[in-house]
Amino acid sequence: MTHPPTTFYAPRTERAERRLWALLAALFALVAGVNAILALSAAQWWPGVVAALTVLAAVGCARVARTTRS
Repeated sequence: MTHPPTTFYAPRTERAERRLWALLAALFALVAGVNAILALSAAQWWPGVVAALTVLAAVGCARVARTTRS
């Protein structure tokens, strides 16, 4: 039995794409902050590495959000 395709109404505009990239950047920054706190409180190196990688991901998402055409 096949199901009909699900209709998902999401705006597919440049503005919506910028907002999505900005939201992803904010979420990556939040994860980086939590990992940085864990690295400092647990005195371990690997949460610090994860925090640095998520900061890089947040910067990349923010850059894409800024450079998306208006």
